[in-house]
Amino acid sequence: MITPDYLRIYISDTKFINDSEEYERIYQSLPEFRMKKVDSLRNEEVRKQSMTVFALLALGLKEMGIDVSDKDEWDKLDFSLRTHGKPYFKGRRDIHFSMSHTKGAAMCAISGSSIGCDIEHIKNRMSLYSVARKALTDRELSLCMQSPGVTEATDPESLETVSALPNAAGICIDPRRFYHIWTRKEAYVKYTGEGLQRILTGFDSLEVPAHLYSEDLHDHIWSVCMPEGVYTDFAVKSALKVCSSFSDLA
Repeated sequence: MITPDYLRIYISDTKFINDSEEYERIYQSLPEFRMKKVDSLRNEEVRKQSMTVFALLALGLKEMGIDVSDKDEWDKLDFSLRTHGKPYFKGRRDIHFSMSHTKGAAMCAISGSSIGCDIEHIKNRMSLYSVARKALTDRELSLCMQSPGVTEATDPESLETVSALPNAAGICIDPRRFYHIWTRKEAYVKYTGEGLQRILTGFDSLEVPAHLYSEDLHDHIWSVCMPEGVYTDFAVKSALKVCSSFSDLA
């Protein structure tokens, strides 16, 4: 059994899998059910992400003393999905974990308490406003707004709410601010187990009954959501391991 305050966070880029040998080594390390999942994916980049995120889960289990290089261990863990897609182990209910992947990166968080995580590649695109309107509350949207040409990255919790929304034609969304909030909302609905069944505009990420932590990592932003009062921000930072090669995952 692991303690409720156990926490490990793993993030890896996926660029090193461009090497065919590295690709094969990671693929062969996967359990059969994940191999089938990878084989079903048509997009090569998404296949790499799917492989890497499971390699991070395997690394986390290994550091807990569960060596899944013995593939019988996967049978004992009994990887399963809840109604809205939240993964769990039927054979080890004390182990909580969450996985996420995006262009160029994968993330896995393992905990002794309920947890949710999300990582996103920062995209500078003209359509961010239409996406933001469908996913953010008015207050969250106001925190993402900037004057044209402003690119300062800011944690949304440190911003003051703008009282009035400008006309849509003059709106410019700060991508970093947007993805800070987006990843926090995604991490929260993974934490609760609701997934995207939950209407994202129906709650404010600054007011949820949970502990949310976000951080920039190169051209990505990641967030993790945990129970209140269990972890400090320092504990979250200390739990992070960044991987960039197969040897980091082995």
